[in-house]
Amino acid sequence: MIPVTLTPLHKNVIVKSINATVQLSPQRVQEIENFWSDLNQNKTFRRGEVFSIDTVTEKEDEYEILLHTTDYAHYMHTVRNFIRDEEGCKVIFGAGLVETADSKFIFGEMASHTAYPGRLQCAGGGLSSEDKVGAHFNMKNSVLREVAEELSIDAGKHVIDCRPVFIKTGGTYDFTVILYHIKVTLSEKELLDNYERFTENLIKNGEQPEFKNIISLVNKKANINSFFEKDNRPREDYLEPFLRAMT
Repeated sequence: MIPVTLTPLHKNVIVKSINATVQLSPQRVQEIENFWSDLNQNKTFRRGEVFSIDTVTEKEDEYEILLHTTDYAHYMHTVRNFIRDEEGCKVIFGAGLVETADSKFIFGEMASHTAYPGRLQCAGGGLSSEDKVGAHFNMKNSVLREVAEELSIDAGKHVIDCRPVFIKTGGTYDFTVILYHIKVTLSEKELLDNYERFTENLIKNGEQPEFKNIISLVNKKANINSFFEKDNRPREDYLEPFLRAMT
C-alpha cells in the first residue's frame, strides 16, 4: 500500500470534467460485468455515474485535476478487489471533519446497508453531476451537500466556516481526497439531538441513515491518541492522520 500523504492546501484545487468516458480493455469490461452481476443480485446498489481521475497536474498556484466518466460498477470492482492498475477507478472526493461549538470532532460509523459497513469516516462522498457548473466541479458545495445528507447539518443555518485544509494522496486505493474542516454553531448535544430527529424522520419515510453511529471526540491530542490506540474498527485511510493533524 502507498503511504497516506496529507499535504497542507495553500493552492486552489481546480476539478474539471473532460467529457470523455474511461476506456477499458474487453477483458476488464467482462470482469466488471461478472462482478456486478454477483454483487448486486439483490438490487442494493444503483449503477450510477462516477467520475474518475484522468490526470493530476500540480502548478505553481493550483492543482488541476481532470476527470472522465465511468460508473459505480467500475468503482466497486476496484475497491472490492483492491485494483491498483491503470484500469482501476481512481476517484476524488471531499470529506468534512465537523467541529462543534464546544470543540468536539464529529464523524461516523457507516451503516450495514452501505458499501463500507462498519467503517469510520468523515461525512463526504463522491462527486455528482449536481456539483458541476459547466465543466467545473464545486468541491466545497459537494462536501457541504454530503454533510447535510449524512449529518443533517444545514450550511446556511449551522456552518460558520468550511475550508479545505489538506489534500490526501496515497493510501489503500491511492484516491485523492480534499479534506475540509467544518466549524458549526451547534454544540455536541445540539448536533446529536438534531441528528436523532433527522434519523427518526428518515426511518418514518422508509429510508436508512448512512451512519450507524456518530462518534464524538474532544479536540485534544490525548483524546485522539487514546481513541486510535483502542478502537479497532475499520476506518478510512485518511481518518487517523487527519484528526492527529487537526489537534
